[in-house]
Amino acid sequence: MEYLIEHDKINEHNLIFKMPIKNQNENYINFYKILFSNKNITLKYILVKLNLTSFIIKQDSHRYKVIVNKNDSFIKNIEQIEKKILNSINNTINKSIVHNLSNDINSKPYLYSFLHNPNLERFHIKISGIWESESSIGLVYKFYYNTSTENFSNIIC
Repeated sequence: MEYLIEHDKINEHNLIFKMPIKNQNENYINFYKILFSNKNITLKYILVKLNLTSFIIKQDSHRYKVIVNKNDSFIKNIEQIEKKILNSINNTINKSIVHNLSNDINSKPYLYSFLHNPNLERFHIKISGIWESESSIGLVYKFYYNTSTENFSNIIC
């Protein structure tokens, strides 16, 4: 089951960082797994719904590209989440922060491309941890499209 977290429910008090392990990507030293925990649930990663308000879906060469207005409030929300998470762990690590998620969103001509016309209600960002290099840290994330057809909207946690 997937549990979506609203962007405004993520704060430093709900974040747990596991002890670092050697990063599988040789460009980085360590990987810190992130957990989200509140009084009701503990999650192995953070799954945030993309509440896009200003976007278009453009069909281009058998692909559907999601193009987001760079002034969309969702981008500001993602930037805030990224800052909260990285500042939280950086109190201990004290390295330069790389806002790779925000930079990727702002620099790319489109957010994501799909083979089929997407249902954006199922499109999320999955944040699984923090990478650490000799001098900096950043988020480990991916865009996530949930293909499940189950709807558990009546479950309350």
